[in-house]
Parts: sequence; structure tokens; C-alpha cells
Amino acid sequence: MTTASRAVAPGCDPCSPASGNHLTLTQASKIAPGRPSTNCMWRWCRRGVRARTGERICLEHIRVGGKIFTTADWIEEFGRRLAAADAAYFESQGEHNGDAQVQPITSSGPTPTPGRRRHAKSQPNQEHIERALHKAGL
Repeated sequence: MTTASRAVAPGCDPCSPASGNHLTLTQASKIAPGRPSTNCMWRWCRRGVRARTGERICLEHIRVGGKIFTTADWIEEFGRRLAAADAAYFESQGEHNGDAQVQPITSSGPTPTPGRRRHAKSQPNQEHIERALHKAGL
């Protein structure tokens, strides 16, 4: 019994990610860290993610017909590139800020939004109620 060998086109590496183990974006979303949605995976391929440095990091993919495919290796590489870009940003910020300490927030609550401000104006506060009661003799 003889073994048949498959011919490989010149320049094609049968072990490269481009030659096999492709995943649809639905399959990829199930193995990606954090289990992002299929739509999220599509956005990572098409638009990428803006790193803190300002550059866009895209998930490597191929398109065959009407489908987009990626590989587990490309997902891992995408995460590493994004983390490296963020690390470079934080390193540069540490050099420019001279290890400045973070100031504590002095506000006792959330920052009032315009809707909360309107609501606060329409609702009488405790002091206003007490003055009205005192004035009425109650």
C-alpha cells in the first residue's frame, strides 16, 4: 500500500494559519476571551479597536465568498497587539507625568446631569420645607 502525497502549491505552507483551522466569526466568538458577540468580532475585523495610543488594531481575517473567517492564532495575536499598544501608552504616560499621585474625588455623589438638576430644582429641599413649616407655625 502506498501513501499518496498531496501536491502543495509553491509558496503555500500547509501549516500556516491561512491554510486551515479557519473559524467563522460565530465559532470564533465562542472561543475568544470574554465571549464577545459575533457582531463584535465582525467590528474587530472591519473597524478594529482603538488602542489608547490612538492606533486602530484589527483582527486579522480572510473573506471567502460572503463569509469572514479568522483563526484562534489570529485572535490571540489581536489580543497581544492590543495589550502591547496599551502598555506602550501607559509607559509613555508614566514618563511624562512623573508618577503623579491620583487625587481622591471629593464629591459626595454622582455628578448631577441636566435631568437631575431640573429634578432637584422642581423638588423642594429639606431646608425649604422646614422654613415653610416654621413660617406656618407647625
